[in-house]
Amino acid sequence: MPGWLTRIPERTRGSGDLAAWVEPRRPAYLVLDRRRYPEACAELLGQAGQRDFMTLFATTPLAPLIEASPWLVELEVGSEAWLSGEALCREQRLGWAFQPAPATPLTDLADHLRRFFVLDDPHGGQSLVNIQDPAAWTALLTAGSDTTYAQLIGPLGRVVTPTPQRHWLAWQPADSLGNADALPLTQELELALKESPRAWWISQATETPLPALPPEWLERLICLAAGGITHGRDRTRLLPLICQASDATWRDAQAILVDPSLTAVQKTGELERLS
Repeated sequence: MPGWLTRIPERTRGSGDLAAWVEPRRPAYLVLDRRRYPEACAELLGQAGQRDFMTLFATTPLAPLIEASPWLVELEVGSEAWLSGEALCREQRLGWAFQPAPATPLTDLADHLRRFFVLDDPHGGQSLVNIQDPAAWTALLTAGSDTTYAQLIGPLGRVVTPTPQRHWLAWQPADSLGNADALPLTQELELALKESPRAWWISQATETPLPALPPEWLERLICLAAGGITHGRDRTRLLPLICQASDATWRDAQAILVDPSLTAVQKTGELERLS
C-alpha cells in the first residue's frame, strides 16, 4: 500500500455524519468544485442559510480561469443550503467542509486556500493542484510531513472530508503556522496526488476504506493504465481480475497488457476472459 494511505488513521479522528464534527451555532464553510455541477452550486447560493461566498481564483494569477474556479461558501450549519451542499460533497465528491475559530474573516480563509492551488513541483516548474477535490485534498493532508499538514490546515480549524464510502472523515487539529514559506510539491506529495484518483475509485467500487486497500490492487490499476485501460467502465468490468486474480493469472494478464498488437478494447476483452 502507498505509504500515504497508511497515515490516514494517524491524522484523523473518526468518520460518520458531518453534523458530529461541526458546532451548530456558528457558520461553517464548503470548498466546492462548482465547475462539475454549476447549476446545483448556483441553486445553493439562493437557498436559506447561505451567508457569503468567494470565487477562489479571483485576484490571483488564475483569474483568467475564473469560470472553472472553485467556490468558498459560508453557510449556517443545519440550514437548507448546508444540507444541500453536504449532499453534493458526500455523494458527488464535489468538495469538503471546515469550521474555523469564531470571527475568522472570510478573506483570510480564502487567502489561505489560494496558496495551495499552484505549487512549485520537483521538476523545476509549477503544478496546478485541485484542492477542491476531496481525493486530492486527502492526499495532500496525508502524504506530507507534520509541518506540511499544519501548513495546510492553518486557520481552517476543523477539517472534514467525504470518503469514497460517502461518509465524512474528521481530521486532527493542527497548530497554524501563519504565513509560513510557500508549500513545495515534494515528490511524495506529487506521487500521492497521482495515485489518489485510482485509490478513490477502487475504494468506492469495492466499498473498501482507503487505509485498507491491498497494495496489489493499486499496482494492478497502474498496470492497466500503462496498457491503455483507463476508463472507469472498463476497469469496472475487470474488477474481479484486479481484486481476485492469482499471481499466475496476473502474469497472463500482464502479457496481454504489454502486447503491442492489441488495442485497449481488445486487451479489455482478453483480460475479462481471464477473470
